[in-house]
Amino acid sequence: MNVCSERYQWPKSLLNNRYRILKPISQDGVGKTFLAIDEKSQEKTDSTCKPCIIKQLFPQRHHVHCHPIAEKLFRQESLLLSELSQHPQVPLLLETFEQNGQPYIVQEWIDGQTLEEELASEGVFNEAEIRQILQEMLPVLQFFHEHQVIHRDIKPANIIRRQTDGKLILVDFGGALCAPTSVFETIAVQIGSPEYGAPEQIRGKAIFTSDLYSLGLTCLHLLTQMSPFDLLDCSEDAWLWRSHLCIPISSSLSQILCKLLQKTAKRRYQSATEVLEDLNFFSKRIVPSNITARMRINYDNYETPYFGSSCIDNLKYASTISYAAQMNLPLIDSITVFDPQTQEWYHIPGKKEVKEMEQRITAFLILWRLLRAITATSLIWLTILCFASSIQPHSTASTMRVNNLKPF
Repeated sequence: MNVCSERYQWPKSLLNNRYRILKPISQDGVGKTFLAIDEKSQEKTDSTCKPCIIKQLFPQRHHVHCHPIAEKLFRQESLLLSELSQHPQVPLLLETFEQNGQPYIVQEWIDGQTLEEELASEGVFNEAEIRQILQEMLPVLQFFHEHQVIHRDIKPANIIRRQTDGKLILVDFGGALCAPTSVFETIAVQIGSPEYGAPEQIRGKAIFTSDLYSLGLTCLHLLTQMSPFDLLDCSEDAWLWRSHLCIPISSSLSQILCKLLQKTAKRRYQSATEVLEDLNFFSKRIVPSNITARMRINYDNYETPYFGSSCIDNLKYASTISYAAQMNLPLIDSITVFDPQTQEWYHIPGKKEVKEMEQRITAFLILWRLLRAITATSLIWLTILCFASSIQPHSTASTMRVNNLKPF
């Protein structure tokens, strides 16, 4: 049987007397992943069958000699999922079982697009979107690392934007590693995607900062739509991603990405919390360049953690809230407004009605400009009065001297 036909074979009967395979999704050196439905869920809820993801241990033929290690990795994945799936941005582990001597893992199905799919359909990401990705994914990595887990396969294809609420979900724990451990070091070099792997991970010595390195490369790929392999100058051993940016980014974000991508682990950020601290610190002090947030609309509950706009000439104020109002979006989570007259950005947090926030922002900017005008006018009048008071005594003295002159 050739590899292609073998690759797309899957069980035709019900698995564990409840799961029906619909189609294959992916395959790696350890197992196959399928989309399935749980037919028993229909009996319990009297509604449509719930979809789910089923992973089956199935080492490829040229990896047969690694079958015992692959089985340990597979079973470790189920243990890790049982612990990590308590995080809201990790798929739930629904069940594990064995059938015909083969182990299976059943996970929650996440309805949405991967970041890789979004990149292909909508084009490169801008700074606002990259900041949002970092803001959402860094706490997940910090959660993993606090549980002594290294994911080892952070990449755009393993991050799904859930359609119901827009949250980013991290998937695929087949290469995850409990640290510290040396059980799987012999095959560590085969785990993860070399394109996004840190130098020490490629050598089989993954550490917590290896995940941060991979997240940095994920951001570069989304910013440039180019493979990380093509962004590295091998002769100079230097990253050349800035020259491939389609949309400029701020120097602060560039600085953060550069530190994430340090080849020497000690020169990188040492924790996800450190990255978040810098990200939040710089976000309060920079004026973003050419930022317009990509509209991913959920009309029932539209949210975005960072929603900026660029400075536009001859505009009273550049505000994405006005754009949101034109799009008839009912709710947003926060807004960042740029006032061209003051050359400053104003951040208003908290979920608000779009129309209400538009009125608040307009009133805020009008009041601020009025106060500036009153202050400027007061200073002008004060200057005039001071000047007048300094002239008046001089004029009086001159008059007196004239009056005291006597004719010959």
